[in-house]
Amino acid sequence: MDGKLQMDHDAMRAAADEVKNLAVAVQSVQSYITDNDLKQEHLGGHFTAPAAYQSFNAALQGLSASVGKAYAFLNEAAAKLEQSSQMTDATDVNNAWGLNKAGGR
Repeated sequence: MDGKLQMDHDAMRAAADEVKNLAVAVQSVQSYITDNDLKQEHLGGHFTAPAAYQSFNAALQGLSASVGKAYAFLNEAAAKLEQSSQMTDATDVNNAWGLNKAGGR
């Protein structure tokens, strides 16, 4: 090779599609988490129910936030992969990741 990365653009496009599909699946997980209709009264009348509910609800909120971050990351990654799969003018490395401009102003 001449020092250039030879990208398989079709494989890159397929990878972008798979990442998009994963993002959709992650979004449905987040939707399921946020649509939770568990209420404190569902835990019964035991004196520990309020604390148990608050603890469970806090865990769900934290999980939802983490899954939301994963969803955003996957969307950005899919967009970058799709963009990279469409670039052909310069070397694949420079097109895909902009290395020729790294550290420049």
